[in-house]
Parts: sequence; C-alpha cells; structure tokens
Amino acid sequence: MPENIAEILQSHFGLDNFREWQEEIIESVIDWNNTLVFMPTGWWKSLTYQLPWIVRSWVTIVISPLISLMKDQVDKLDLLWIRAELVNSSIGAKEKQYILDELQKNNNAPNPIKFLYIAPERLLNEDFLFAIKKQKIALLAIDEAHCISQWWHDFRPSYMKIKRFIAGLKANNSDFPIMALTATATKKVRDDIVVRLGIDKYKEFTKWFDRKNIVILVREINKKAEKLEKVLEIVTKTPWVWIIYSASIKNVEEVYDYLKANWISVGKYTWDMKTSDREINQNKFMNDEFKVIVATNAFWMWIDKNDIRFVIHYNLPWSIENYYQEVWRAWRDDKLSYGVVIASFQDTKIQEFFIDNSNPTKAEVLDFYDYLYKNIPLGEGKWYKILKTYYALSKESWIGNDMKVGAIIRLLEKYWILQRWIGEQDSDNDFRWKWITLIQEKRIHSWVLIDWILLETLKKESYFKLDQIKKLLFYPTCRKRFILNYFSDFRDLATLGDNCGKCDFCIDSKKWINRMDEYKLRFSADKTSKTKTKSVLDKAKDLIKKLPKVDTYSATLELFNEWLSIKEIATKRDIWIFSIEEHICKLYANDKISLQSISKLVDRDNLTFIKNKIINNELPTDKLKPIKDVCETEWRNDITYFEIKACVAMMDKGDI
Repeated sequence: MPENIAEILQSHFGLDNFREWQEEIIESVIDWNNTLVFMPTGWWKSLTYQLPWIVRSWVTIVISPLISLMKDQVDKLDLLWIRAELVNSSIGAKEKQYILDELQKNNNAPNPIKFLYIAPERLLNEDFLFAIKKQKIALLAIDEAHCISQWWHDFRPSYMKIKRFIAGLKANNSDFPIMALTATATKKVRDDIVVRLGIDKYKEFTKWFDRKNIVILVREINKKAEKLEKVLEIVTKTPWVWIIYSASIKNVEEVYDYLKANWISVGKYTWDMKTSDREINQNKFMNDEFKVIVATNAFWMWIDKNDIRFVIHYNLPWSIENYYQEVWRAWRDDKLSYGVVIASFQDTKIQEFFIDNSNPTKAEVLDFYDYLYKNIPLGEGKWYKILKTYYALSKESWIGNDMKVGAIIRLLEKYWILQRWIGEQDSDNDFRWKWITLIQEKRIHSWVLIDWILLETLKKESYFKLDQIKKLLFYPTCRKRFILNYFSDFRDLATLGDNCGKCDFCIDSKKWINRMDEYKLRFSADKTSKTKTKSVLDKAKDLIKKLPKVDTYSATLELFNEWLSIKEIATKRDIWIFSIEEHICKLYANDKISLQSISKLVDRDNLTFIKNKIINNELPTDKLKPIKDVCETEWRNDITYFEIKACVAMMDKGDI
C-alpha cells in the first residue's frame, strides 16, 4: 500500500495534482480526525472522502439525501474500478438483499464493497443495521450535511437519526472518524451540525467562498416589461451560454415565451414538467442546442458545463445560500463569469409567499392534525394509513395549497407523529406512490408534543435570510465582502482588500449595466482576458466621468420638497434608495429638512428602542451594523438602517 497520497491520487484517480487544501483534508481523515468541510461546489469534495479508503481499506459509508447524486458517484467510482453500491428506494428488493447479504460477510468477499451510499431514511432499518454492524468501517461521511441543521430551509427529519446511528455503530464496532461536507453553510448552521453529530473534537476547513473570477452585478427594475427587455438586451449582446433563474414557474414561462418570441434559442426547466421532458431540455442545453435555459432552482444537478459565462436572476433569490449556489453554475473553468441580478423589492412578495407556506402557524398545524385524525377516537389511530395526494389533502383540510400541506407533513414527521412512505417505483404521474402512516395515537392538543416556540423561531430565521439577501443586493456595499462575512469565511476576507474589483459597487458598474446603450459596451469573446476586462471597465469609468455633474443633495431636496417618497426619488434620480436615505439624513443634519418632515418617515417607537440600545450598550454611532446586530438579537428585524441613521442624526442634534 503506497504511503504517498500523491501517488494514490495519480494511480487510482488519474489526477496529477491536488487542489488547494484537498491534501490537508485527506490527511486529516487518514489521521483519524473528525473532519468538517465547508467549501463551495466545484472543488471535488467527494475526492476527500474517496481517496482515504485506500489507506484505510475498510468500507466507507456515505450518507446522502439525493438518489440521483448517489448514482452519479457510484457510476464514477465504477469507471475507476472501485466497488461502490447504493441502498435506497431506486433499487429493487432482491438487489438490496444481495447487498445486505454481502455486507454480513465482514469484508470477506473476493471484491468487497468499498463505498456504500445510503439514504438517511434507511439508517435505522433493522436489516441494514444488522448487516452493517458486521463491517469494519473506515469512515462515515455525511454529504449535504446542512440538511442535519434545523436552521436549514430544507431540513430533513431523517437526518436526526444520524447521531443515534453513529452511537449504535461505535458501540458494536471499532472507532472511526466522521466527516461532514456541504457547500453552503453559515456559522450558525456549522455549529448546529457539530451539535447534532455529537462530536466535540474535529478539524474544520472553511474556505473558497470568494469566487474571484465571478463578477456580481445588480440591476433594480420594477416593471415586468422593462425586466424582460433588459434580459433580452443582455442575452443578445453576449456570445456565451446563459442560465436564467426565476422564483416561480409562472415567471419561468413568461421569460421563456418572451425570449422564444424574439428568436432566442431557449429551453426551460421546472419541477412541474415530466421527468423525460426535463432530461431532454437539460441534455439539449448541455449539448449546445440551447443558448439559454430558463429555470426554477430545480435546475442545478450535474450542471458542469464549462462555457456558462452568465447567470441571471430574474427575481430576488430567497437566501444568500441559494443565490451563491446558483451563481456557481458558472465559472467551472476558472474563466471570468458574471452573475447578474435583475430584481426588485416587489419580488419580496413572492419570497414572503414561499416563507409563509413553508412555515405554517400553530393553528394550521393543529387544524391539519385534526383532519388527519378525524373520526378516530382518542388513543387510537396508530398505524392508520392515508393514501391521498398533497393536492387532495390540501383541498379536504382547507389548508390552502399543497406546498403548505407538505410543510406540515414534514413537521409532523420530524416529531414522530406520522411517517411518509414512498413506493419502490417512481412514476411521472401526480400521485408518485406517496402515502402517509400515522405512527402515533390520537391525542388532545396539549399532548401534541411540538416545539411551537421553535416553529416561530424558524419562521423568523427565514425572514432573516430574506432580509440578508435584500441587504446584499440593495444595500450600497461591497457584495463580495458581504458574502464572505455572511459565511464567516475569514481566510478569504483577510485577502480581499478594500476594493474587491468584482462587484458593481466596487467597480462602479451599476451605471454601466443600467445604461448599456449609452456606454455602447459589448461583451467580446476575449472577455476572459484580464487585460481586456480592465480596458472595458476603464472605458466605463471614463464615460461615467464625462456625465454632467450635479449637486446630488440639492437634487434630492428638490424632489423631497415635491412630496415624493424615498423610492420615487430614487427611481426618478436612477440611484440607490439607500443613497437617498443618506441624503435625507445629511439634509436633516444640515437643517435643510425639518424634524417634523423626517419624523414622518420613521417609527417613533423604533427610534426610542434604537436610542436605548445605543446608550445601554455604549455602542459607537459611526458604524451602523453593530447597532443593527444588537437590534436583531432581540428579534427586532423590523428596524431598518434608515431608522438607525435617522436616530443617530437626531441624537447628534439633541432632537431625541
């Protein structure tokens, strides 16, 4: 067995060099350390748990929530002549039993299983547990580990079984390291993963959230017709491949129809399409038959296409995690790429709809509970099965829609009130072989043991995430710095510098995108050249310098005195809302705007709360974020930066 893992990399995987930190991560696993890897898509995280099996030549268990990704990994390992199997609902009962029988042989088969991919739903299956306890385990890897955290929007109740599963294995087996891997996890999620895995000693690797070759550009457009025109304008002026993400199926259809009517080679991808149609459109996009694909966030798996240079977000993404994950579809070959957001505050309503329907109220949960147990006496109903679609359940229960029904069912499953069962064979029809089994007897409401406080906390967390994406896209600050702070990627932050040069705020390219006709900028095939990119940006800056100078504060004051709202002033002046807010506070400080006038724009109670926090916590007033953070720790997400700025200005003048 070779001791040099660089030799193993070449001999088994056909690769000449490790990517940055891959070697250190692998050595951590080989040295028997619990290892946490929080790094973006595209750095071959899978290699860091696949290579160590050669040094520790027992079975490696990989827990993954996605059947399609499991199959992809198994197929790739098979091509390398490395034995890998999967146990999930995609394989038949006979094949599953064959794998379990082999596992009971305790690595004595002629060509033993080296990698076993398993869905978390199978972890406490008695047959599987009996078989796996016979094995010597080299490593337990948890892929998509964010699903274990209660703070993640796609929390998987089945992931709660992992801690118990680990304890059971270690009680019957020799010790083994645990590895958790995910691409997008904030510090809060990372800490929660550690707690829920029950580990105290570990090595953590967090880096690469700064995608240096991605330029982030934001354009705020409110009117649908103007948004569609801007999308068409950008697509027709660029020679490369685009992905356009929309927040809803309705918006996907609108963008798709508009581009197709304008002779753009375009496809679409949404969850309501048949599986066969989705595969056809995805393959056409990957094979260059479509220049553009318009999609919901369902479109992401296996998108490893090198010439994707642009990702447009037609609507406001619901979180920074989602946004950055989708932007990473570009830049797979390290060349310059662009993430363009064409969104508006109106898009917030779409995301608020999703949040409200994904986070049901206590009353809605209990109403649906009563519906499930209707006509069942108290103390009975355990193991009762309900064979109905989510659509039927939503109509009969009067909950409203199947999205909210799905959210309630996941919640009841989390608290062991019911169990979702999915048939071994999937299909394209609406039913998809789903049914529900009640695994708890009917109880009075006070004995329905659900953490209602946590339920409300998670809803507030969802709104916090929405608030953060709004700040990222609409607040005048370096977008790269905001993202790195959000993910607590302090290593990349240390090397970022004062000006990232790769977002519209830092390169002053907002006007460049807003007035593309005026600047006559054209994306050329040499855009990936750093020299030519710099030349284009220099031209943009030169053109900006030639624009007529105006007294920006006087212009704002003139419109303010015409009783226009802040948003109307920003729209009319074609500058940031936050810049207008800054102008108003400065004008008030210089006695150009009266206390009475500025007071109409803020909430008096909020100002009093802010003032008390500043005084009681001795907070400096030259920086707004520490003040906002203190407010948010007490769940005062309703307090805006404008109110903080106004409060500071009023305190300086002694008006509050």
